[in-house]
Order: sequence, then structure tokens, then C-alpha cells
Amino acid sequence: MKYEETFYGHRIVVTTERNSGDRWTSTVEVLDTPQPIADPEQDSATEFLSEADARRHALSRAAGLIDRARQGRGKP
Repeated sequence: MKYEETFYGHRIVVTTERNSGDRWTSTVEVLDTPQPIADPEQDSATEFLSEADARRHALSRAAGLIDRARQGRGKP
């Protein structure tokens, strides 16, 4: 399933998928950024028992990536 969220004005697209072992995985895309934000965990095979856990983990990763990108710019 695809979910679209917003964090500090950045669009985040979270995709969750159920694998063959009835476990859930997630990927995240951060849109509307001046530079693409890469997720170092994107290729990891982290699995979760529920879709909600997988989604929450992806949102947390995206928020961390956005926060780290904002730190480099400083205060406006």
C-alpha cells in the first residue's frame, strides 16, 4: 500500500509490502526537496510483524533524513 504524508512541508511517500513469510517491509521516498534525500536503510531487509509497524518505521526514517538535511542549512 502507498501512503502519502507531510513533514515540515516535504511530501513523503511510504510503500508497505507483505512478503511471503507474512512479514511486512517498507520503503520511503522524500519528495519536494531541493536535493534528493537518500535513505541508507532503503536496501535493508528489515521486516515487521504488522503493516503499521513497517509504516511507522519508514516515517521515522524519513523524518530523520529531513532533519539531518535541515541541520546542514541552519536557521533561516
